[in-house]
Amino acid sequence: MADGGKDLDKPTAVPFQNEPSVLDELTHLELRLMHEEGARAILFAKHIQWRTVGASLLVYGASIAIAVLTPADRSFANLLSVLTIVLACGAIFVLLMYQFWQFNEINRIRRIERHFSTLYRKICVAKSRREGNAHRYTLLVFMIGMVILGAMVSNIAIKLSQ
Repeated sequence: MADGGKDLDKPTAVPFQNEPSVLDELTHLELRLMHEEGARAILFAKHIQWRTVGASLLVYGASIAIAVLTPADRSFANLLSVLTIVLACGAIFVLLMYQFWQFNEINRIRRIERHFSTLYRKICVAKSRREGNAHRYTLLVFMIGMVILGAMVSNIAIKLSQ
């Protein structure tokens, strides 16, 4: 379990005592707003990452279609191949850039959460950081793999279409 094997719902010898935030209402409201903005930024960045993968795959498919449907000479096919490689490099750069943005937003959210009530913090640790990082970076590796695989397949198809 995320909390070192202790069940959050099991009664303990010392009952849980919630300590509310010590912040004044306006500061607490500001932190809640910053927390919401950070969460939205993370979702936006992940959305852009998936769109980047999808758009890359569409361009790879278009490159294959162009190579197959047009009587392209060797230099045009080489140009399409270079295009797919440059696109793959650009897409991977974008994926990494948005991953770093998410990392920064997560760190900002964690700093904000330190100022919330003890109940809020107790609930937040229900999913460990390690598990969250494993999920995030597994998805990133999958996305990068899809971009690279798409570039490889399109390059093979372009070469075979000559």
